[in-house]
Amino acid sequence: MSTFDLIEYQHLARNSHSSKELFELWEEVCRNYDKGLIGKYQLEEMKAVIWPGLKAMRSLEVSVDTVFQHHRRVYKEAS
Repeated sequence: MSTFDLIEYQHLARNSHSSKELFELWEEVCRNYDKGLIGKYQLEEMKAVIWPGLKAMRSLEVSVDTVFQHHRRVYKEAS
């Protein structure tokens, strides 16, 4: 993307199913902001879309890790 299209970037963020993709998108948004290519409004709009997705993915990751740790303990105790 050569110019910053807020709607397109928001669409990309909403349709991302990868924390890596969201972090990369956030880094790109921050670079555009640092270079003065976008303003505070676009930065805040993207933050409002990206951060909830990252938080949700992190919460899911913690939940999955907790379940796996529990199952490993149960398996070790049964052995």
